[in-house]
Amino acid sequence: MGLHRIPGIVSWLVLGCILVAYIALVFHLTPTSFFGFTEDDSIYFSSAKALAEGKGYVLPSVPGTPPATKYPILYPWLLSWVWRWNPSFPVNLAGAVAVNAAFGCMFVVFAFLFLRSFTGIGGTGVLVLTAVCALNPTTIFYSIQLMSDIPFAALVLAACVLAKRVEQRNSSMSAALSGALSGLAILVRVLGAPVAVGLGFAIALRSGWRKVAIFAASVFPFVAFTVWRSLAVAPKMVPTALSTCSDTWSITWLYYTNYTALWKAQLLSAHVFWSTLWSNLGLCLLQPGDYFLDASVIRPEIVYMALLVILSAVSIRGIVRNAQSSGLQEIHPALLLYLAPLLIWTYGSFGRFLIPFMPLMAGAIWVETDYLCNRIGASFNNVRAAGEKSLHALLSVARIGTGIAICVFLWRGNVLLAHASQMRAELLKEKIEAYSWLKENSPAEARFVAYEDGSAFLYSGRQGLRPAILSPSGMHRPEILNADLSCITSSAQAIGARYWIISDDDFGFEWEPAPSRAISKQKEMEASLRQVFRSQHGGVRIYELVPEGQPLI
Repeated sequence: MGLHRIPGIVSWLVLGCILVAYIALVFHLTPTSFFGFTEDDSIYFSSAKALAEGKGYVLPSVPGTPPATKYPILYPWLLSWVWRWNPSFPVNLAGAVAVNAAFGCMFVVFAFLFLRSFTGIGGTGVLVLTAVCALNPTTIFYSIQLMSDIPFAALVLAACVLAKRVEQRNSSMSAALSGALSGLAILVRVLGAPVAVGLGFAIALRSGWRKVAIFAASVFPFVAFTVWRSLAVAPKMVPTALSTCSDTWSITWLYYTNYTALWKAQLLSAHVFWSTLWSNLGLCLLQPGDYFLDASVIRPEIVYMALLVILSAVSIRGIVRNAQSSGLQEIHPALLLYLAPLLIWTYGSFGRFLIPFMPLMAGAIWVETDYLCNRIGASFNNVRAAGEKSLHALLSVARIGTGIAICVFLWRGNVLLAHASQMRAELLKEKIEAYSWLKENSPAEARFVAYEDGSAFLYSGRQGLRPAILSPSGMHRPEILNADLSCITSSAQAIGARYWIISDDDFGFEWEPAPSRAISKQKEMEASLRQVFRSQHGGVRIYELVPEGQPLI
């Protein structure tokens, strides 16, 4: 069904229903129970608290309260208004999730607008694909996390949609708005810079120097502010540690304070550049299919892998075909330049990084499968072999089957999120018991180590770090993981931590085999430490690292 057959008011009403379903699903999953899972969320929110209290953009949870140079300032600044409106934690988490959900709605609306302008997708397809992007488990998961991924995705996709309208409507206002949104994306995540360069390049090719000048003028203030702050606020140097595990301690400190130096230490100094590049390239090429399929839904595994490769190939071919048939669109160079730094980034989580381009991948799959079906169907007019009819029938069945698999994946993925939310909510009660004990039974200057250190700080008011950051370089060089595990208390020694908070779900956001080995090492350490707190069901324990009365290191 073509878009012209669906009245505009009906399309917008259906879009409204999709937005309602998205918001209902986000809050149905009790997002506050996920707080602290990724750790970045608690760092954002604690920095927002400091901003609201007039302490500047710092890391209040980290011993020494260093300046916050890990992320740009815009997202924590937005969250700081939640603290100003309601300074009561954890009640104010609901308001922070609402901010993320608002950006999620923006992402869904611009996904609809983008797909509506995608050549070859009819009205029904636009609405179906918008729903798939809105209710995708990846979209939902990062909507319930206080992470910058959804705000960044919304700003980038909006900038791409408006950049395309520069040529279509010959609008200077669209160029200015696209530039401003690109600039805001840079203030949310530095990776917005290659997107802005890609959009500017496309506007220059398609609309001329005047429009690209307007675009560049709109981006410039945001770039200037980012550069000024990077020069004016230097990351704090790695504090000297009384530990033989200096390399592990340096990685841990840089993880909190300096992503550029962290990249050099993890990638270049560890000599894993090429292995990281090839690994990331493979993950990147398979990500389009990974957005819409799940290994737990499709069995056996070989069938899943075949579908994953085919669906990813179809999506990539569809993107190329779209560029060939409609000309180079603004989103294409933006995507290519955006991918360049991601391919050499040590944390190759393409599921979260490519959310802004999920509608492009979904639209490409729709158009390419249409093309393949029509191409084979056209051969019916000049049948030369019965095999062609069989091939067409097989392709149609495969398309329907893949559509069903995607629907099952969307349903099952969100069911699994609901289950994870329930489990974390139950364990959160025990964590709050531990944080309350720490607050009531330790001096204000006492420090701790914990996997969810940001959450522990917000609940207890005590500063701390993770026990150790497990470098992703360990995926390629097992000896690095071995060294990190042998130095799992390096942070505790460096900051003079008195307590170690251990939970049954520690290291849940790491890459295998790091979680299983880290938990095993943690249990080994527990056997030699004095336990000072145990939650009601034993899911959370606190161990004493420095006996009471002894000086901190």
